[in-house]
Amino acid sequence: MKKSVKILVTIGAIFLYIIIATPIMGALKDTGHSTGFIGLILLVALIGAIKAIWKQPDDDNDGNDRNNNDSPILQE
Repeated sequence: MKKSVKILVTIGAIFLYIIIATPIMGALKDTGHSTGFIGLILLVALIGAIKAIWKQPDDDNDGNDRNNNDSPILQE
């Protein structure tokens, strides 16, 4: 994955976190409950998603290079 795509996907993940977390936190606060535990779970999920996005290796080639190591040894 290219760095520009990683940046866009990271921004999308943060935007999705805001869209999901805001109504949940608002509903819990309106009912008088604490939002600490649920908020912590959602934040850890966001951090895990961002780590998974940036853990992918960078693909700087144009897709014409077929030197993938996914093929079995017998086929090489």
